[in-house]
Amino acid sequence: MIFMQESFPQFILASNSPARARVLTQINLEYEAIPSKIDESMQIETPESYVTELSIKKAQTVGERLKSEKEKYIVLGCDTIVIDPLNQIVGKPKDENHAKQMLKLLSGKCHRVLTGCAIVVYPSQESFQTIISTEVEFRYLRTEEIDFYLAQNEWMGKAGAYAIQGIGSSLIKEIRGDYYNVVGLPIHWVWQTLLNIYGEVFLDTVGKKFTES
Repeated sequence: MIFMQESFPQFILASNSPARARVLTQINLEYEAIPSKIDESMQIETPESYVTELSIKKAQTVGERLKSEKEKYIVLGCDTIVIDPLNQIVGKPKDENHAKQMLKLLSGKCHRVLTGCAIVVYPSQESFQTIISTEVEFRYLRTEEIDFYLAQNEWMGKAGAYAIQGIGSSLIKEIRGDYYNVVGLPIHWVWQTLLNIYGEVFLDTVGKKFTES
């Protein structure tokens, strides 16, 4: 255990994802959301290296941007991708037709969801990283089901063209692994990492928020 700070610094989420924001809100962790706005296109060696590099890049990009404004702070960067049954990365759909192709590909099959997470502590710039993998099995989806789901517009901006925390939950037969990883933020790792770094200071911080709520 590290227990390196006397007080818990400001927590920064390097994302504008409403889903990730809601997960942090569930544990009453106050945060400021600042999207990294980085170019996410890069040469991919493996899906694991992709989410690893992108998550730390997001955290560091936002962290460096804040150096002139803040003294002590923590930045969390995440990147979530879907790996289809052919072991290819499935990104976010370009349009509704692209989303339909994705859902047809995933229908009745298993796929993996990978999330890379990186926490960077400033001003020391000490970093902590992980990759979480979850297996998701879709039901067989009829064409009218896919069309109905697409009409709800939930697919927009979602890796794999679905949101597990929304109507997309009805598409799923089984999950093996961390549910919150599929949402895009494996909160157990974030909690454990912050606890390892800050100990009771972290618990006191979120505990006060639970009491206030």
